[in-house]
Amino acid sequence: MTVYAESRVIMAPRSSVFDLVADVESYPEFLPLWRDATVYRIEGNNYYTEQEVGLGRINERFRTRTHLVRPMHIDVTSDDDHFDEFFIRWDFDTIGTGCRISVALTWELKVPSLQAAIDHLLPRAARTMVAAFEKRALRSLGAPCAPT
Repeated sequence: MTVYAESRVIMAPRSSVFDLVADVESYPEFLPLWRDATVYRIEGNNYYTEQEVGLGRINERFRTRTHLVRPMHIDVTSDDDHFDEFFIRWDFDTIGTGCRISVALTWELKVPSLQAAIDHLLPRAARTMVAAFEKRALRSLGAPCAPT
């Protein structure tokens, strides 16, 4: 099982940064690993997606359930057949006039050879994801980055 966490401070309101992360359908526009993301059902504070990610030669489609607790955190789970365990937790904390964005990822795939690749690549992928959200906030919100 791979567990990884990453955190950054973005000088933008917590609710604005939350909205950037919650907008999963825009992920393919700016996240290097995301090929596709489609919301196919919304129920209250939950939405359900079908996504495709690519990591090197590995491309996988999977479904997720996203639970929004605005503007504090976002939990993403999957009971897709690819995973023994899948959990992503995004936390958003107000820091002065900015927001500390933190992500913790736990992934365990059913195929051991794919899990070995994830174990190797997930830390870099998580850093890339958080940096991409930071850049997106800078572009769309005019938010400067702050030291972590």
